[in-house]
Amino acid sequence: MTQPTSSDLIRSAREVFNIAIAEKNAKGIRPLLAPSYHLVTGRSDQFHGADEEEIRWAELFQTDPTAVYRRTPREITTNEAWGLAEELGNWQGTYTAKGIFVNASGVYSAKWQRTTTGAWVLQAEVFTTINFDEACAPPDPI
Repeated sequence: MTQPTSSDLIRSAREVFNIAIAEKNAKGIRPLLAPSYHLVTGRSDQFHGADEEEIRWAELFQTDPTAVYRRTPREITTNEAWGLAEELGNWQGTYTAKGIFVNASGVYSAKWQRTTTGAWVLQAEVFTTINFDEACAPPDPI
């Protein structure tokens, strides 16, 4: 039987993340994140730390049960020697803002690192919103 490639393992981990979001399972997201995980959201908010990210997802699931995000990888490039990988893809999200159901979507880049046990975990993700409904809040000005 053929062993899964690193790309296969990352795609599988991404799908586990998607399922955890769909099932509103913040605890299912936490094992996919490196301790120093960093996030830049589609509206440019920034968050740091895997434990904090689990809390953030749990709060989102509680305050907005309509929220669903799906990430779809387009390309995965790996550095097998160092256990690093880049994932490029598209994302879609639906949630409620100001009492209105809205849609947003865009592109993302994710950096993965292989752990000493062979699991791939996310070090960082950067999301850029490209398409959005009028009710979506833009980023704060810089």
